[in-house]
Amino acid sequence: MSVTPSDEVVPSRRRTLWQRLGGEGFIVSVTIHVLLVLIAAFLIISVTKESAKKDPDSFSTGSGGGAAGEKAKQFQTRLQPKNPKTTAKTPARITTKNASATIALPDVPTVAMSSLNAGVMGGGTSKGFGGGAGGGMGGGLGVGVGAGKNFVSLFGGRGAGNGLIGEFWDIKRAKDHKPIITLKPGVSTYGYTDDEISDYFRAIRKVISAKGDATLALEKYFHADAVLSANGIFQPTMNAAEAPKAFGVEKEVAPVLWLGVYRGRIRAPFADQFRFVGGCDNVLLVIANGKVVLDGSLKHMPGDSVKNYYAADWKQTTEPLSGLPARAPTNNFNFVYGDWVRMDPSTDTDITIILGESGGAYGAFVTIDYKTAPWHKKGGALPAGGYLPLFLVGKPDAELRELMEKAGAPAGVKPFLDGPIFTPGLRGVRR
Repeated sequence: MSVTPSDEVVPSRRRTLWQRLGGEGFIVSVTIHVLLVLIAAFLIISVTKESAKKDPDSFSTGSGGGAAGEKAKQFQTRLQPKNPKTTAKTPARITTKNASATIALPDVPTVAMSSLNAGVMGGGTSKGFGGGAGGGMGGGLGVGVGAGKNFVSLFGGRGAGNGLIGEFWDIKRAKDHKPIITLKPGVSTYGYTDDEISDYFRAIRKVISAKGDATLALEKYFHADAVLSANGIFQPTMNAAEAPKAFGVEKEVAPVLWLGVYRGRIRAPFADQFRFVGGCDNVLLVIANGKVVLDGSLKHMPGDSVKNYYAADWKQTTEPLSGLPARAPTNNFNFVYGDWVRMDPSTDTDITIILGESGGAYGAFVTIDYKTAPWHKKGGALPAGGYLPLFLVGKPDAELRELMEKAGAPAGVKPFLDGPIFTPGLRGVRR
């Protein structure tokens, strides 16, 4: 008798313990995980090989837009091995050949200033002048200071400061360096004729006619690249060579017939009538709002053309302050009292100070007087130290104070540095 498939009896198989514990699923899971691990390892090895092709000592900026686009810029960051010989500090010797330098405005800057400064000169235990790649002038009795800052001297400090902006012109040469006046041995004391020095003063008169705009008036003459910033003008007797040195042109400009012009717009610390008081050997003029308000230039030059030696037609009209010295003990010039000028904290006053030298010794002194000062009142005390306050635009720092005090010490003059401090208005060099 045949049996149909549906009637077959299938014997039951007994499941092993491994099967009952799910061993088959475990094997599948392990297999999957092993595959994943192998894939991950493959990817890691591939990325590592790609990275090895790049510079291991570089890094990239973010890959945003801009000039880099999607490709980030790479910057080299390799470290240089330290060399004990290169890291050791070696003190630099600072020297100067001029033991009588007084003030000038830098190479800390060409100062300074500038330097006017800057500055820009050595000085007693001078700190020399720093800034930029360093350098210095010191030793002797010069007037330099520095300590790594912009070079500072009595002519100012290099670069833009908080004082008047000083520039330098050589009236003996054209701006293309061709000589206009050739110094000749045996001609006068300094190698030029009376007519040639008259040309020098005619150049000054051009600045006066231009209402203090020396850039316009002296456009045809040689101009130093350095720009100095000066807080004030206190320059006891020194060699006239210190001015071109301060502006960094001592190797190409003979120390005669030069002009230093300081200019800026200033505001008075309070409303009052002020006047400039001072003098210079040889040229000092102060122009306020286009008008000469002081000519403290030395006026005893000899020669047939003496009438042409006067820088301006200005004459003193205000009375000297009783009880104060009539003459500066640091120089061979008298103090001249300028015109009264109304100034206040809310209005800019355009100021130009012209300094110059015909050769030999040079010195300048500019102070400020004001009508409400105690010394103008009956029974009021005279200014501290016996001199009017120094005219200051911006408060001088400790180094400049020290420099000025050392410069005046040999003659027993301590500049009064705690009077009115003028502030810059819309100051700027006009080129």
